[in-house]
Amino acid sequence: MAEVDPTMGDKEETKSRLDDIKYYTSLFLGALAINCVFGFLFLVPFVLDPAISTLMHDFIEDPVHCKVTSHELRYGKTNCSWASCREGCTAEIFKCHQVRVTYTPKRMYENNTLVDEIAENEWAYLTRTEKLNDPETGEPLGIENIVEDTPLLINIKGCGYPPEVNCDAYAEKYYNHSMADETFPCHYSRMNPWVVLSSYSKDDNVSSVLCSILIPNGLFVLSVVVLVYWYCPYCQARCSKYEQQQDHRNGIQDDSDDEDFTLHDK
Repeated sequence: MAEVDPTMGDKEETKSRLDDIKYYTSLFLGALAINCVFGFLFLVPFVLDPAISTLMHDFIEDPVHCKVTSHELRYGKTNCSWASCREGCTAEIFKCHQVRVTYTPKRMYENNTLVDEIAENEWAYLTRTEKLNDPETGEPLGIENIVEDTPLLINIKGCGYPPEVNCDAYAEKYYNHSMADETFPCHYSRMNPWVVLSSYSKDDNVSSVLCSILIPNGLFVLSVVVLVYWYCPYCQARCSKYEQQQDHRNGIQDDSDDEDFTLHDK
């Protein structure tokens, strides 16, 4: 009578558990890879593009003095060709806060400084001619205005999403600075001096770029590599062949060592 191996059932059960773990892990990695693709596509317009644009403008890292030259709250699409802050980057603008400022390019910001304490010749020369465009069509209206200041933006796109961005509170903050005749910190672009941000951090923008690129793409590549290794017969055959060659070489090396040892004893 043939004997039955008592450990056979344990081996089959272990193999079944490993297959289940591999199956559910594959589902997880497949879902992770798909989510990484859509996540990266989501990050490109909302995080990656603004961060790269901000870095390319080469803003000064140390803030300078800014003062509010005008603040207007406007309603209606035709009256809102631009906004210092708007909630939502894709929605049409029907309410906009327009804050215009000027700054001191050669004088770094110091706390509790009044506008009257800064000499007139220290403020930046920002005089230029602006051509007005139709907000609906984007075509020029043939009207030109001479301005001596520039818009203040909450970020390079001038927009964001609640609760991080609250445009009413943002505009009220700088309106209070204007009423108190105080200066406040701001950052201007070396590449385009007419672009001014209320806050800027190079480290935060670099971190946003690196995280937006490395995390989703790294997880995607890792997931695909594991799935390809598990389910690609060619890859498995290549790996098995490599392992067999290594075992064969190790066996030859062991035999050679044994022969050398025997000859030495003789």
